[in-house]
Amino acid sequence: MTGTLQIKQLPSGNAYYYVKLSYKDPRTGGWKSKTCATGLAVKNNKRKAENKIKEYVDKYSYLEELPAEYNIKIDPNITLSDYVWVWLHGKERDLEVDTYEGYSYRAAKIAEYFKDKKTKLVDVTPKMIDVYMKYLLDYGKTNQKTHKPEPLAVRTVRSYKSLLYSIFSQAMIDGLVKYNPTQGIKVHGKKNKDYSEEFLFMTEEEILEFLQFIAEHYPRLLGITFLGAYYGLRRSEILGLKWDAIDLKRNKINFSHTVVRVKTVVGKDDTKTPAGRRSLFLFDAAKTCFEKIKEEQEANKRFLKDQYKNTEGYVFTWEDGALYDPNYISKLFKKATTEFGRPEITLHKLRHSCASMLINKGWDIKKLQYWLGHTDTATTLNIYSHFYRERLNASENDLQEISRGAGKLFA
Repeated sequence: MTGTLQIKQLPSGNAYYYVKLSYKDPRTGGWKSKTCATGLAVKNNKRKAENKIKEYVDKYSYLEELPAEYNIKIDPNITLSDYVWVWLHGKERDLEVDTYEGYSYRAAKIAEYFKDKKTKLVDVTPKMIDVYMKYLLDYGKTNQKTHKPEPLAVRTVRSYKSLLYSIFSQAMIDGLVKYNPTQGIKVHGKKNKDYSEEFLFMTEEEILEFLQFIAEHYPRLLGITFLGAYYGLRRSEILGLKWDAIDLKRNKINFSHTVVRVKTVVGKDDTKTPAGRRSLFLFDAAKTCFEKIKEEQEANKRFLKDQYKNTEGYVFTWEDGALYDPNYISKLFKKATTEFGRPEITLHKLRHSCASMLINKGWDIKKLQYWLGHTDTATTLNIYSHFYRERLNASENDLQEISRGAGKLFA
């Protein structure tokens, strides 16, 4: 493994050192690379950055080693419950933290179900998988209040089936089974059209009224709600926003970082889709919003000094600089909208309202697609069609007026 220094200049104009590692994938023999942020500005930090090379080479040396499961002989009589964990361990280093945690949760549920049955991996049949899918559809989760079993959503059950498909595909590679028993299994339920999202289009006046309520009763949510309403940002994009992505001089905001949570709150130098990496105009009200947040953060830094935690420069944090838990923000937002009398409003549905306001201003499909960070125009067109369908149903008076003259023909 080798490491070299690289310099990256951020949209803000600040330049930082990065370490690029080059190594051979022990499973394929091909060369791969990994880039690590040092957090060191270029000015006066070259010596420190060079010292980081060895640190990262040592830290990631395991990338050139075969995972433990490649070097052990798996018992051909292993149970499905045990093999689930062997499979998951083999996936750990190839997955993002949040993805791995999502897999871990479902893997635990699968292992728990089959553990008491002591079902050998090699003995699993399509019938067993089908019975398990039906069990999940009827009793897949436990109500937190009543502690009684409830059905899992069809989409969630399908995610369990996908996980089992991957597990048995790896088992075939490992020579433990001859076929994949999940093939041909159908999870019956709602069709894709039944999953169509419920859209919510608030007017400019409604948005402003809602923001005024938030400012008075839930000031912690004000900046977050503002960005959801006028930039149409996803929760992960808002909470992942850093100060070095905001250029107050050039009036630009750059989105390339997100914050997500499954079990752990994780910051990622990535967005939900490649199109999510975009640079948007910083209008006056947004500039004022960020300036106020910056002023409050600086005051907190001066007060807390060494106890301040926001070393990575996030915009939205607790007073001590700690990252918000995304789930906490969603729950607080739900509490606020319920108190406001509009519980149907969610942080994500503010994207719809943002889109509707921009459509009203004459924005075309491609411009709106870029602003919202959609991968393709299909998603944007879906919002367009729902918006105009709603407007069509509200335009009965237009037809009443323009057809008035023709009505005399039938007198």
